[in-house]
Amino acid sequence: MSGSFLRFRAFAKTNLFLEILGKREDGYHDIRSLMVNVDLADTLEFRRIRTDLTLKCDSGDVPSGPGNLCLKAARVLKEYANHRGGAEITLEKSIPVAAGLGGGSSDAACTLVGLSKLWGLSLTEQKLQALGEKIGSDVPFFIRGGAQLVEGRGERLTPVESFPEAWFVLVTPSLRISSGWAYSVVKIGLTKAGHKSKIMIPGAGLDEANVRKTLRNDLESGVIETYPVVHELKDALISSGAIGSLMSGSGPTVFGVARGRTSATAIATRMSRLGLFVSVVRTVRTGWVELSWN
Repeated sequence: MSGSFLRFRAFAKTNLFLEILGKREDGYHDIRSLMVNVDLADTLEFRRIRTDLTLKCDSGDVPSGPGNLCLKAARVLKEYANHRGGAEITLEKSIPVAAGLGGGSSDAACTLVGLSKLWGLSLTEQKLQALGEKIGSDVPFFIRGGAQLVEGRGERLTPVESFPEAWFVLVTPSLRISSGWAYSVVKIGLTKAGHKSKIMIPGAGLDEANVRKTLRNDLESGVIETYPVVHELKDALISSGAIGSLMSGSGPTVFGVARGRTSATAIATRMSRLGLFVSVVRTVRTGWVELSWN
């Protein structure tokens, strides 16, 4: 018999590279990106209620109305399945908002997965990914999770199963950047397709040469023109011991690649003196994990 309560963790992501290949007729952009999940996570609870869809969140930075991606995901799923029941969603935020770490998309993906199970819908991963495309470009990635080569608008996923465990230090300055704005200022004419990354080759390691050849974000230069703090944080991470540094997604979070856990902890200690959000994270092979089912 199905239970009435579910609890999940929804993981953040970083982009080891992000190419913007051009603007599509539908207004979105074609991309090519290596996305990896990291163990910084929000927590979501799903409870059965009669008919409504409601959301409680511990962060005032998260919209609570119709624009909330968790509620949007719940509505899309409820309509698709013609499900009469409702759900109360409780969201505990740990991933910074509008920071380039995919928190909203991860929460939406987790909502699709969690409510599909709570409501006994038995939907396949492929169907959940198709529904995720209606919510946001990054949502399909978070449903599958791990390390993925992401192409198209975000709907074409190729697993990179050989991607090694990696440790990062995340630093988020005190500002928020919408992905829409970041894409609007990208210099598409300067991008080139066909970025090569040895990191995706089985057996390749995370040595300094491979990391520096891999790290690339076509959104970065446009963001830095308005927010030079992003460039300053990249330099600070390198000075603190990172073997490479890059803005994650549409920013403003910057991550440094560490040589291991000990190195990451030392880098984070130095960066914490800036008084910003700093987190040591490692890669995980899933976009979400179920914690409890009652």
